[in-house]
Amino acid sequence: MESYLREHLNCMNCLWDRIWPPGNPAVNETIIDSVVQDFNTSRTDIVTALYSFDARSTDELTIQQGEELCKLSDEGDYILARKLTGSMESGLVPASYVAQSSLPGGHNTIQELWYFDVANRNDAERLLLSPPNAHGSFLVRSSYSTPGQYSLSVRSEDKVTHFCINVSARGEFYIQNEKCFDSIKELINFYKVNWKLIKSPLLMPCVWVAYQRDQWERPRSEFIRIKKLGAGNFGEVWEGLWNNKDKVAIKTFKHDNINESDFKKEVDALKSLCHRNLIQLYAVCSVGEPVYIVTELMSKGSLLQFLQGNEGRHLTDANFMHIISQVADGMVYLESKHVVHRDLATRNVLVGEKLVCKIADFGLARLLKDDLYSLQVNMKIPIKWTAPEVITHGKYSTKSDIWSYGIVMYEVFMLGEMPYPGMNNQEVIAEVISGYRLPKPDRCSSDVYKLMMECWQEKPSQRPSFYEVVEKLTPIQRSIR
Repeated sequence: MESYLREHLNCMNCLWDRIWPPGNPAVNETIIDSVVQDFNTSRTDIVTALYSFDARSTDELTIQQGEELCKLSDEGDYILARKLTGSMESGLVPASYVAQSSLPGGHNTIQELWYFDVANRNDAERLLLSPPNAHGSFLVRSSYSTPGQYSLSVRSEDKVTHFCINVSARGEFYIQNEKCFDSIKELINFYKVNWKLIKSPLLMPCVWVAYQRDQWERPRSEFIRIKKLGAGNFGEVWEGLWNNKDKVAIKTFKHDNINESDFKKEVDALKSLCHRNLIQLYAVCSVGEPVYIVTELMSKGSLLQFLQGNEGRHLTDANFMHIISQVADGMVYLESKHVVHRDLATRNVLVGEKLVCKIADFGLARLLKDDLYSLQVNMKIPIKWTAPEVITHGKYSTKSDIWSYGIVMYEVFMLGEMPYPGMNNQEVIAEVISGYRLPKPDRCSSDVYKLMMECWQEKPSQRPSFYEVVEKLTPIQRSIR
């Protein structure tokens, strides 16, 4: 490389002397080769991060949402990727965390009042149909169905129309084939003037109101309960409709069971939590009876029901690891936010399409009156999932959640079988305090069972953190992919 450049571009010898100081031939040749290769990187090799990811080991790569990376190779559930800026380090990234970048530049390059980072078309419609938005309000958003692309959503009277913003082979943007633009901004400016071509006037950018933090309280009339999905110690869970259109889950509570003084504070805390493995809070109805907490609806119900059903019988070892790893990822996030779940169990993990698992009911225990979460009233505390220090001293912490997570792992590998079979609560308390621990499930590896036993250490300080749990699960999961 050095000799070639010096021979053919001798007018730049000052630069070559800086790169290859006289007397040090071939220094940095590898770096120059790498840079030259980058210039030839195909756009099809570029992926955009859909989520931020923190490396859990030295062979993984920390990335930020919206960051563009060069994909070097596919590695099963991971890809080997290299950063395009800075030190250009490389490492493994979960394949589900990235999408092909079909557009020149991620959506983070759009800094316009009309661009909104909303999850899907339903959220866009709720925003546009909420006051003060009116006829002619519009927004541009990332496409939900095609990651890396965009959609234009426009309100026309009382309905919302969605237009796909396509990209030509030359990287130009268009809604109609004969009208192409170098940028989305140019496209929007054109259709502001020529709105009759799409029969939807673009009069004003959408105003973000519906999901502001003081707008979570919604009137009960917006929700209809359709089908009862289950009942727990503290209320009922229903499948419902929001505004007769969007499917949601509705958890009901009675005012008599709620800590009124803590309700607003705790619900505000729940609003601030957002992670791919946590159920998303949508709305609250605290006026009247019963209290509603409205969340996203997962298509396959609770993990407990899923494990006990027909699909559970066909799960593979890799599926088991995928499930417990997702629960651990969600709990790492709660741990980082100093949120204690208090009731982690497979009944409180929900399952969607493609085996996506999300933790539910995090923090809800703190909304309830103390006597509903004590040993004195009908034993409503979930004894078989509860750490010894909670049973004896009522001390909840992330470490007591770790104990419960160990039980969740046991439930998963036992396909939802009740832990401590044949024992009542008093017998479980006596056995656990005396040192008894659940035996290894047949389909559980010795490495995973060892981690379970670490979660069940008697002293909370000797149990791992959720971050450490994920660190230990990662190589096990990779070994059985």
